[in-house]
Amino acid sequence: MQFWIKPFPSVLVVACLLTSCAQPIEIHGNRISLRSIEAIESGKTTEKQVLEQLGKPVITQDYGSKIWIYVKSKSQKTVLSGRNFLDRTVVRVSFNKKGIATSVDIIPYDKELNPEISTRKTPTAGQEITVLQQLIGNFGRFENKNDQDF
Repeated sequence: MQFWIKPFPSVLVVACLLTSCAQPIEIHGNRISLRSIEAIESGKTTEKQVLEQLGKPVITQDYGSKIWIYVKSKSQKTVLSGRNFLDRTVVRVSFNKKGIATSVDIIPYDKELNPEISTRKTPTAGQEITVLQQLIGNFGRFENKNDQDF
């Protein structure tokens, strides 16, 4: 009977540490359901009806053909890799000039998509100086406050 009493506190501590590492799943953007997307019919649904079904769009494109974009994303923070996206849904609704939906497109999330990040630097005007040059360069730059004449 005494055997399980000794390891019990250490098992309890390990269990508490493991459960404290779990991060909650965060949902951002619009709450998009498949039922609300299916309610939008091409050629019949107006802008007002789309607003009632899906809410306010995240992105609106007003030049050219009018396009509304809705985004829903699920993510989880991780200790080592930052934010990990679990799922992302993008819905694009296109309208004609009369304000009637012409198409509804669902753009799936591709986890394998790795865009190329540019490594080039933007040239800027100025000097490249070190921290030591900055510290030494400030000596004698500031005058006495009593000597200021305006």
